[in-house]
Amino acid sequence: MKVKIAVALVTFFVIISACKKSALFSGSKIATLTNYSPVGGGYKETFTYNSDGRVATMVRNDGIKQAVYYSGDTVTVATLNGLGQTTDAVEYVLNGSGYAVSSQGEFVSQHNSGTYSYDGNGMWTQVNSYVNHTLTNTDNYTNNSAKNAVEIQHVSPTNGTSYDYYNFYTSNGNTIGVQNMGEYYLGVSSANLISTDVKIATNGDTSDIISYRYRYDGSSNVDTMVSYNRAGHLVDSITYTYY
Repeated sequence: MKVKIAVALVTFFVIISACKKSALFSGSKIATLTNYSPVGGGYKETFTYNSDGRVATMVRNDGIKQAVYYSGDTVTVATLNGLGQTTDAVEYVLNGSGYAVSSQGEFVSQHNSGTYSYDGNGMWTQVNSYVNHTLTNTDNYTNNSAKNAVEIQHVSPTNGTSYDYYNFYTSNGNTIGVQNMGEYYLGVSSANLISTDVKIATNGDTSDIISYRYRYDGSSNVDTMVSYNRAGHLVDSITYTYY
């Protein structure tokens, strides 16, 4: 690590997350996330949590509020208007380990759905995206023995196949993964922080190389993450505070 830019952020956070349940996770919970990124940024998001460590609300200062509801083997992430009415939602169906195996949009997102597959460590191996029940994209993940997602193959029925190849700071455990946001239903992802993302286009050329840098607070939590493309232009700039 919510439409194209938001999905990219979710994927980023999932790639760098580490644990599946609050009982196995003793790290800090993110209180606020402030996104200064040139594209899709300009907001501050505040997180609240249930007593079991699962995320309860995500409220942005630009007026977007999301509430997360848990019921049996389903999780619903609802977008609310100023009156507390649901205007958009995604419902996830969970497996026995508490990981989402499918999703279905509602309201504005009613035409969107997805399926999710996992390896024995609970890491994504495949994510399928559908619009009106027609497959629009498949992401195939390659995970190494260090529990890092080192490759994602993006397969589009119309646009061909592209890739992301990730390198990691293997000595740096992350504090900005989905587990730090209480989003345990998204599974178990990479244990470390991304250092570079090499993007390969459908024609086989390297389309970009994104480099990531991090700053830490006095408790060794990431308080700033920035990334730049190979031309040296800022891609992402996000700061964090913790409870």
